[in-house]
Amino acid sequence: MPRKSEGRVYVPKESFSADVDGVNVVFVRNTTRIREGHELLERFPHMFEVIRVDYDVEEATAVPGARR
Repeated sequence: MPRKSEGRVYVPKESFSADVDGVNVVFVRNTTRIREGHELLERFPHMFEVIRVDYDVEEATAVPGARR
């Protein structure tokens, strides 16, 4: 299974709404997430910040030869 592209993930600093392809879309502070390279970051760079990751995720199953 291919992995999603690596890159930073951003969240809105404050909730706001914006027209996206003719539709009014609400972006909720610290909830809505968009990936690096999204057009909204180019349109509203001052409205987003990089999300901080405060945890590591462990694989749910060990691959052959891996030790837990």
